Amino acid sequence: LAVRTTEAALSGGAPTEPTVRALRFALEACIREGGIDGAGAAFSESLKRTLKEADRFRAMVQARDFALEYQPIVDLASGVTHHFEALARFGSHGPAASIRLAEELGLIEGFDLAVAEKALQLLRRPGFGLTRIAVNVSGASLGADRYVDGLLRLTAAAPEIRARIMIEVTETAAVADIEAAARRLTALRRAGIKVCLDDFGVGAASLDYLHRLPADTVKIDGRFVREIVSDDRARDLVAHLVELCGDLKMSTIAEMIESEDQAAAVRALGVGYGQGWLFGRPASEPVLAAPKPVSARRVGAVAGWA
Repeated sequence: LAVRTTEAALSGGAPTEPTVRALRFALEACIREGGIDGAGAAFSESLKRTLKEADRFRAMVQARDFALEYQPIVDLASGVTHHFEALARFGSHGPAASIRLAEELGLIEGFDLAVAEKALQLLRRPGFGLTRIAVNVSGASLGADRYVDGLLRLTAAAPEIRARIMIEVTETAAVADIEAAARRLTALRRAGIKVCLDDFGVGAASLDYLHRLPADTVKIDGRFVREIVSDDRARDLVAHLVELCGDLKMSTIAEMIESEDQAAAVRALGVGYGQGWLFGRPASEPVLAAPKPVSARRVGAVAGWA
């Protein structure tokens, strides 16, 4: 056996927990990239890169130096825009890699609250009094009370605005303590904030979340929707999921709808709401598109969250 050590300089003011997390993240990245043979130099570079990206992410959150775009979610029965999902944008780069790093380094909670803060600022602006917005929250942010306390504090001055906000719990990071997370989500729902389980059907814990986390809505992952016209199994899975959600008194959203055939298929299966390029792409501000009449229901009616 040969023993080797390597050192990497850390800034004196670096917080301990994120630094330890960064060590683990950098080591995993080093292994993924095949850098074990030259572990010393490769690990040192990986750690420096991770710490630099973490500092950049902290500064971005602190300065609120990111944008939100809003994609419409429509009532499939009437074609009326029901609400919008707020999607984070970091310049020209997609958010996935930055979100993963933030979750791994314990930085995601502050970002999730910053996203909610920006969305609430828009809801308070003149002309957006009837707009409703869904914001994403990582499962990792439900690991402590700080996110829930922060969101309730952001809405304390005008608690009626809580009826116009929904949180979508993503499964990019696992919920470590489901019972504690369930208590926190229950507190939000009691305050009037709706809860959605995002990307249902692809994560290993999806059914466990459905069983144990209190929610109002389930969003069906777009991978099922893309294949729903051509794949009988995908169609059967969505049909059973819609039936299950109905029994649990939950509404359903199908995402990534890009064609009229897909919209017709999910509508026929009883899905209540749809999201995708067919109905509108993300925009810098919520834009109410003219609805397409698809039934005898009165076009333009404002529906409630339920």
